[in-house]
Amino acid sequence: MINLYSVIKDNNVFSKMEVNELLFVEYTCMAEDTRFGIWSNNNYFAFISSGKKIWRTTYHSYEVNESDIIFVKKGANLAHQFFDSEFCAIFIFIPDDFIKTFLQKNNGLLRVDQKDLSTQDAVIRVAQDELLESYYHSIRSYLSLSQKPDEKLLLLKFEELLLSLFSNKKHQALTDYFISLCQNSVYHMRCVMEENFSYNLKLENYAQLCHMSISTFKKTFKEYYHTTPASWLKSRKLHLAHQKIISTELHINQISFECGFEDVSHFIRVFKQKYHLTPHQYRQHYSCESLMEA
Repeated sequence: MINLYSVIKDNNVFSKMEVNELLFVEYTCMAEDTRFGIWSNNNYFAFISSGKKIWRTTYHSYEVNESDIIFVKKGANLAHQFFDSEFCAIFIFIPDDFIKTFLQKNNGLLRVDQKDLSTQDAVIRVAQDELLESYYHSIRSYLSLSQKPDEKLLLLKFEELLLSLFSNKKHQALTDYFISLCQNSVYHMRCVMEENFSYNLKLENYAQLCHMSISTFKKTFKEYYHTTPASWLKSRKLHLAHQKIISTELHINQISFECGFEDVSHFIRVFKQKYHLTPHQYRQHYSCESLMEA
């Protein structure tokens, strides 16, 4: 999978600014009809300037168009870009530590009745308002300047944006997620795994998303799930693939891709090991049984 954050950070093609681990980028992608897997070790806002794109999580799809805003949690998703127009957006990448430090400075924003967000999706639509629109235009204008603005100004304006999000109830799903980043490491690991099990990520990537070394990640995972990460991931991916086989008409190749298997041959092999039929045979068998029961 493509590490979106690293590609953008290391590419001089894009106009960008960095301050206190925040990364502001004017992202432009040529028009093409493509589907690919992306992941980022940092959360990010995407303010859509033009074009159309789909961010696909494990269970949902989010189509965005001009003027839309989404917040994408750190982790992976599948992206689909359309060939009919150039896609442009302002991305703001925000590491977990920045949000946690912000909340430590503004601990009055923390709520006692913290919700369990383990089932919250990895993409959050952000409702547009005048402040967000104004902020988008100001960042876009800053990125076009030959001399970038003072870092303290950028930092203050972003913290002002965060404060405004917390003051508006229509952004509660987003601010609940921010607050959840202050939870313990086990809770954090569980959320990361539930949101990202269906992607072809390495164990090192999962450990990085959980802010753990690979050895700590494996140990913590085993203590909580009572199995290894590799076994758990294989089981969850196969269960998801099984559901797609019996409930959709997606091609087997597409199911393999959407469930995070290395390749189709690997998917067919491990599916047959568990269900004693290939995915195609299983779909045919299930369809015949359904017809007989009807």
